[in-house]
Amino acid sequence: MKKNIQAGVLLILLAIPVFIFAFLYLFGENKYEVKVLSPKELTVYNPKVVNCEENIVDGVHRIPEFTFTSQDSAAYGLENLKGKIFVTDFFFTKCPSICIEMTSELLRVQEFYKKEPNVQLVSFSVDPTYDSPSVLAEYAEKYNANTHKWNFLTGEAKDIYELARCGFFIVAKPNEEIKNDFIHSDKLVLVDTKGRIRGYYSGTDREDVDRLITEIQVLLQENDS
Repeated sequence: MKKNIQAGVLLILLAIPVFIFAFLYLFGENKYEVKVLSPKELTVYNPKVVNCEENIVDGVHRIPEFTFTSQDSAAYGLENLKGKIFVTDFFFTKCPSICIEMTSELLRVQEFYKKEPNVQLVSFSVDPTYDSPSVLAEYAEKYNANTHKWNFLTGEAKDIYELARCGFFIVAKPNEEIKNDFIHSDKLVLVDTKGRIRGYYSGTDREDVDRLITEIQVLLQENDS
């Protein structure tokens, strides 16, 4: 009887490592599961705009043509994004607060879609006087941005502010009360392959950025269908 008990204990002890291995193999990976949604659940945005020239095609607002200068001192614009899904934000490199959070969250988007060439990121500087191409290049390097997928743009301030307001329907302007400060939205804007706005997400809210990652997947499925 005693030998049977000892044999049973030995079998249990031998089985523990196997159990642990199986558990880690099956459940040990940290995965992000993308919920499958219907493309019909994604709205095509067409808000009313005041004092903006409309850019309506087939009854829906489209992002207007633009061309600015990238961190590589090259011309970069909507033409480079034709047929691409892209996410955009407005920021500035000296921003002491929300821009760092927004950049951090966009890095998660970059990482998730690093092997998907049809997903691009674009960040527009609201402080183009200071944010020269070389400054933007340093910023991109500092935060490990892949500039084959993520471009940082600078240009004429009035053109950037107008694009924010009339193209993406978000705020971007100088702070008249504080010198060298700027007011800009924390929103990340999702644009589909047809240049239509498909979603707004808080770039400082991790759960909202998770939703953005999911809805990019929905648009990729939409394009494949």
